[in-house]
Amino acid sequence: MDTHKKEELMKLIKEQAIFVDIKEYTLSSGEKSPYYYNLKNVMFDPVGINLIADLLFEEIVPRGAKSIGGLEMGAIPITTAILQRSAEGDNFMLSGFAVRKRTKDHGLGLKVEGNLKQPVVIVDDVLTTGGSLWEAIQEIRKNGISVNHVFCIIDREKERNILRDNHCAYTSLFKHSDFKEYIDKEIDRQKRLVNTR
Repeated sequence: MDTHKKEELMKLIKEQAIFVDIKEYTLSSGEKSPYYYNLKNVMFDPVGINLIADLLFEEIVPRGAKSIGGLEMGAIPITTAILQRSAEGDNFMLSGFAVRKRTKDHGLGLKVEGNLKQPVVIVDDVLTTGGSLWEAIQEIRKNGISVNHVFCIIDREKERNILRDNHCAYTSLFKHSDFKEYIDKEIDRQKRLVNTR
């Protein structure tokens, strides 16, 4: 993996995507946390999304994937950027898809949109418990296709992990422990501010 690009992406995540509040945030899993990764800020940044695409593409190529995608909305910008990257002449063209959270009530009534070709890899921004990723995997399996691997940008390293419990292989570019010191310093700073009031 390109360490320079990874360091650059890590810097962007610290600057744009980590939110800390000792009053706590509610996560998609329903859990409360004093920190929140909002990777949409980086995924909709031209430098950020290109770094993500390059780093994930480098990991995906050895898996021999034919299709990539995942659950809306986190997977859509990642998928699009990787598809574009795959069209740049490396002789490794991918097709893409997106899994809707709800089935369309008009048109074709599809829950999976795009092109599913085996082997499939799924992408997402943040892995907390793996619930949304597992939902996407189940939808793909309903189409008679198995999932080769799962890739995400950050693994929050929660003890409860549906992917691990179901022996589903996954890889993350970063782990929460990579940012823990940075986050802990901000939590301590906020606590000191409260205590001095």
